Amino acid sequence: MKNSNVTKVGYVVGAISVGSFLVCSVWGVFLPSVALKELHFLLLQLVYPGFAFTAIGYAVGILEAFVYGWIIGASFVWLHKKICTHN
Repeated sequence: MKNSNVTKVGYVVGAISVGSFLVCSVWGVFLPSVALKELHFLLLQLVYPGFAFTAIGYAVGILEAFVYGWIIGASFVWLHKKICTHN
């Protein structure tokens, strides 16, 4: 982990976050109950403000998912390097 690149890990976690977003948004379509679909949609809107089932809203959700993932991945590597330094 000492040689981890903040940017590369950020991109990888961002890509994984986008994949998770896509799976979650498609999964909501196949929920059996209308109440569950509505709850799922509201949770997606809570996590990704600006998300809607429109082309622009979907693009906003994908962009937010990538940015959140990148920040989390890069922060993890940066924090690990700061805390776990071996002399």
